[in-house]
Amino acid sequence: MHIAIFIIEALVPLGILVYTINFGRWLGKRKLPVGAFGAYIIGGLSFALTVWVLLRGFS
Repeated sequence: MHIAIFIIEALVPLGILVYTINFGRWLGKRKLPVGAFGAYIIGGLSFALTVWVLLRGFS
């Protein structure tokens, strides 16, 4: 049961991560590699922090 709740709660941050990665790709295509790198870092860190907080709450 806890796994199902975790997956449901992680869907929104996962959607935001996908959107942020697509934004980073768009920036890369516009020849803005620093912006693309920043978008990837912010998206990855925010998703990792969200997963960490969710996992910590279930223990």
